[in-house]
Amino acid sequence: MSEISETHEPKENLKIIKDEPDNRLLELAEISKADFIITGNTNDFTMKVYDKTRIVTPKEY
Repeated sequence: MSEISETHEPKENLKIIKDEPDNRLLELAEISKADFIITGNTNDFTMKVYDKTRIVTPKEY
């Protein structure tokens, strides 16, 4: 797996979402230039887009 994967380390700690560990997903999406975050957690991920990453439910995806 390590031969085909990339690692990324965020440069800043975001404090956008109330549930603190969810901010790590936003940080990772930003640094990795992710196209999507796919989540069923619509209580915490209320925005549709963060930076250039679309936030969608599994059904929307």
